[in-house]
Amino acid sequence: MRGLAELLFLGLLAATPEQAGATPPIIDAPTVLQRSPATIQATLGRPIRTKTVPPGDFHLPEGGTSRVYAGHGTRIDIDFEKERSTTVVIVFPDAAVAPRTYEAALEAVNLRSGPRPDMIRRDRREWHNLDGYFVRVIAAYPTLDHIDAIVLSIHPLP
Repeated sequence: MRGLAELLFLGLLAATPEQAGATPPIIDAPTVLQRSPATIQATLGRPIRTKTVPPGDFHLPEGGTSRVYAGHGTRIDIDFEKERSTTVVIVFPDAAVAPRTYEAALEAVNLRSGPRPDMIRRDRREWHNLDGYFVRVIAAYPTLDHIDAIVLSIHPLP
Protein backbone atom coordinates (compact mmCIF):
# COMPACT_ATOMS: atom_id res chain seq x y z
CA MET A 1 0.00 0.00 0.00
CA ARG A 2 2.84 2.39 0.86
CA GLY A 3 4.42 1.79 -2.59
CA LEU A 4 1.13 2.70 -4.29
CA ALA A 5 0.87 5.92 -2.28
CA GLU A 6 4.45 6.85 -3.21
CA LEU A 7 3.74 6.24 -6.91
CA LEU A 8 0.60 8.38 -6.72
CA PHE A 9 2.56 11.19 -5.01
CA LEU A 10 5.32 11.05 -7.66
CA GLY A 11 2.66 11.17 -10.37
CA LEU A 12 1.23 14.35 -8.86
CA LEU A 13 4.69 15.93 -8.72
CA ALA A 14 5.31 15.07 -12.38
CA ALA A 15 1.97 16.47 -13.57
CA THR A 16 2.22 19.51 -15.80
CA PRO A 17 0.72 22.79 -14.55
CA GLU A 18 -2.15 22.43 -17.04
CA GLN A 19 -2.98 19.00 -15.65
CA ALA A 20 -2.84 20.27 -12.08
CA GLY A 21 -5.23 23.13 -12.93
CA ALA A 22 -2.63 25.88 -12.41
CA THR A 23 -1.60 28.47 -14.97
CA PRO A 24 2.00 28.03 -16.10
CA PRO A 25 4.16 31.09 -15.32
CA ILE A 26 5.03 33.47 -18.17
CA ILE A 27 8.44 33.98 -16.61
CA ASP A 28 10.10 32.56 -13.51
CA ALA A 29 11.03 35.78 -11.68
CA PRO A 30 13.30 34.19 -9.05
CA THR A 31 15.30 32.53 -11.86
CA VAL A 32 15.49 35.60 -14.13
CA LEU A 33 16.42 38.28 -11.60
CA GLN A 34 20.18 38.62 -11.05
CA ARG A 35 21.05 36.44 -14.08
CA SER A 36 23.44 37.26 -16.92
CA PRO A 37 22.26 38.23 -20.43
CA ALA A 38 23.57 34.91 -21.81
CA THR A 39 21.62 32.90 -19.25
CA ILE A 40 18.41 34.82 -19.94
CA GLN A 41 18.92 34.58 -23.72
CA ALA A 42 19.12 30.80 -23.36
CA THR A 43 15.61 30.92 -21.87
CA LEU A 44 13.89 33.79 -23.73
CA GLY A 45 15.76 33.70 -27.05
CA ARG A 46 17.60 36.57 -28.71
CA PRO A 47 16.52 40.07 -27.69
CA ILE A 48 14.66 42.06 -30.34
CA ARG A 49 16.41 45.24 -29.17
CA THR A 50 19.53 46.00 -27.10
CA LYS A 51 20.44 49.48 -25.87
CA THR A 52 23.42 50.70 -23.88
CA VAL A 53 22.41 52.84 -20.91
CA PRO A 54 24.98 55.48 -19.85
CA PRO A 55 25.79 56.09 -16.16
CA GLY A 56 23.43 58.52 -14.45
CA ASP A 57 20.25 56.91 -15.81
CA PHE A 58 17.21 57.03 -13.53
CA HIS A 59 16.78 53.22 -13.46
CA LEU A 60 20.45 52.27 -13.91
CA PRO A 61 22.52 54.90 -12.03
CA GLU A 62 25.77 53.06 -12.76
CA GLY A 63 24.82 52.43 -16.39
CA GLY A 64 24.29 49.08 -18.07
CA THR A 65 22.24 47.56 -20.83
CA SER A 66 18.56 47.34 -21.59
CA ARG A 67 17.28 44.39 -23.63
CA VAL A 68 13.79 43.74 -24.98
CA TYR A 69 12.47 40.24 -25.64
CA ALA A 70 9.26 39.23 -27.41
CA GLY A 71 7.03 36.53 -25.97
CA HIS A 72 3.63 35.09 -26.73
CA GLY A 73 1.49 38.22 -26.42
CA THR A 74 4.06 39.84 -24.11
CA ARG A 75 7.05 42.16 -24.27
CA ILE A 76 9.74 41.61 -21.64
CA ASP A 77 12.14 44.51 -20.94
CA ILE A 78 15.14 43.62 -18.79
CA ASP A 79 17.70 46.05 -17.39
CA PHE A 80 21.19 44.70 -16.72
CA GLU A 81 23.60 46.34 -14.32
CA LYS A 82 27.15 44.90 -14.26
CA GLU A 83 25.94 41.98 -16.42
CA ARG A 84 23.25 40.97 -13.94
CA SER A 85 19.55 41.63 -14.41
CA THR A 86 18.10 44.04 -11.88
CA THR A 87 14.67 44.96 -13.26
CA VAL A 88 12.21 42.98 -15.38
CA VAL A 89 9.09 44.59 -16.90
CA ILE A 90 6.50 42.31 -18.49
CA VAL A 91 4.07 44.28 -20.67
CA PHE A 92 0.88 42.76 -22.09
CA PRO A 93 0.05 44.48 -25.40
CA ASP A 94 -2.28 41.53 -26.13
CA ALA A 95 -5.06 41.76 -23.55
CA ALA A 96 -6.16 38.21 -24.39
CA VAL A 97 -3.09 36.73 -22.67
CA ALA A 98 -2.87 39.29 -19.84
CA PRO A 99 -3.67 38.20 -16.28
CA ARG A 100 -7.05 39.43 -15.05
CA THR A 101 -6.30 39.81 -11.34
CA TYR A 102 -3.40 40.94 -9.18
CA GLU A 103 -3.06 37.45 -7.76
CA ALA A 104 -2.95 35.95 -11.29
CA ALA A 105 -0.26 38.49 -12.21
CA LEU A 106 1.96 37.28 -9.36
CA GLU A 107 1.25 33.70 -10.35
CA ALA A 108 2.29 34.58 -13.95
CA VAL A 109 5.78 35.48 -12.69
CA ASN A 110 5.96 32.55 -10.27
CA LEU A 111 5.73 34.58 -7.05
CA ARG A 112 3.42 33.87 -4.16
CA SER A 113 0.99 36.61 -3.22
CA GLY A 114 2.17 36.79 0.39
CA PRO A 115 0.65 39.45 2.65
CA ARG A 116 -2.14 41.70 1.44
CA PRO A 117 -0.78 44.44 -0.82
CA ASP A 118 -0.87 48.11 -0.01
CA MET A 119 -3.25 49.96 -2.34
CA ILE A 120 -1.25 52.87 -3.74
CA ARG A 121 -3.75 54.08 -6.33
CA ARG A 122 -6.79 52.57 -7.92
CA ASP A 123 -4.80 51.15 -10.84
CA ARG A 124 -1.60 50.00 -9.11
CA ARG A 125 -0.58 47.81 -6.20
CA GLU A 126 2.87 47.22 -4.78
CA TRP A 127 4.21 44.27 -2.86
CA HIS A 128 7.42 44.62 -0.90
CA ASN A 129 9.70 41.88 0.41
CA LEU A 130 8.21 39.09 -1.68
CA ASP A 131 11.15 36.76 -1.12
CA GLY A 132 13.46 39.77 -1.43
CA TYR A 133 11.89 41.28 -4.58
CA PHE A 134 9.93 44.45 -5.16
CA VAL A 135 6.87 43.95 -7.34
CA ARG A 136 4.53 46.50 -8.91
CA VAL A 137 1.41 45.34 -10.74
CA ILE A 138 -0.28 47.91 -13.00
CA ALA A 139 -3.87 47.37 -14.10
CA ALA A 140 -5.28 48.48 -17.45
CA TYR A 141 -6.60 51.96 -16.85
CA PRO A 142 -9.42 53.08 -17.04
CA THR A 143 -11.07 49.68 -17.75
CA LEU A 144 -9.31 47.75 -14.95
CA ASP A 145 -10.29 44.52 -16.72
CA HIS A 146 -6.76 43.12 -17.10
CA ILE A 147 -3.16 43.73 -16.09
CA ASP A 148 -1.09 46.04 -18.30
CA ALA A 149 2.33 45.40 -16.80
CA ILE A 150 4.26 43.69 -14.03
CA VAL A 151 7.48 45.29 -12.78
CA LEU A 152 9.93 43.13 -10.81
CA SER A 153 13.07 44.53 -9.23
CA ILE A 154 15.78 43.63 -6.76
CA HIS A 155 16.09 47.34 -5.89
CA PRO A 156 13.40 49.51 -4.32
CA LEU A 157 11.20 50.91 -7.07
CA PRO A 158 11.25 54.67 -7.65
